[in-house]
Amino acid sequence: MLLPGLASHIGEFGTVLPELARRYEVLALDLPGQGGSPALPASLRPDIGALTDAVERELDRQGVAVAHVLGVSLGGRIALELARRHRTASVVAIAPTGPVTPPERAYQATMFVGARLATAALAPVAGPLMRLVVPRTALLGFLRFRGWRTPADEAAALVREFATAADFWRLLRYAVLPEATLDYRMVDCPVVIAQGTQDVIAASQSAWLAALVPGARFRLLPFAGHSSIADVPQRVIALVAEAVDAAASR
Repeated sequence: MLLPGLASHIGEFGTVLPELARRYEVLALDLPGQGGSPALPASLRPDIGALTDAVERELDRQGVAVAHVLGVSLGGRIALELARRHRTASVVAIAPTGPVTPPERAYQATMFVGARLATAALAPVAGPLMRLVVPRTALLGFLRFRGWRTPADEAAALVREFATAADFWRLLRYAVLPEATLDYRMVDCPVVIAQGTQDVIAASQSAWLAALVPGARFRLLPFAGHSSIADVPQRVIALVAEAVDAAASR
């Protein structure tokens, strides 16, 4: 199961999806209020618990008891909560949101808000703008270290999604920025937590979560950004295989 990050959609996994689909049955989900998924009701706060409840309902609808999960950023944090609820066979979480210091949290809020405002301003011209290497690399820099490798059409779609994700502000407020360190002692499946060496958003949270989750393995992804999928796709596929093999050996 693939879970994208804040203000993203399943297109985030475009570089790894074909290979993963050759090896596994793949379920790719847009989180509530993003991509093609409707937002949670206005009366319900879209925090980690509520978002995980929504993903669990989809697992139940699909008849899936447990899944191997690859999640990025917010999707990675939801993957860890699914693991705490014993709904995962293994987890690969790339730069999952998690515990950081107050200055780091303020920095992250500034980065996300700045990215939202910048993409919103440029979304109307994203198509022609993303055909140019320099602006494509610069605008995707908060997510991808090697933004120039992203095809122009994919880059334009990412920019438009970040600019228009329906529930961005509520997700930022209730799911990303609050500190809600959970008791991960219930996690009993293989977990790999990874972070790109050029990640300009995640700060220390990935390492903190790797310390909190029993038996979690921490991996650095050289020359990769916050969303490392497109930067190092083969490395990400290898991490998934590592987690799946570890689950199979139990």
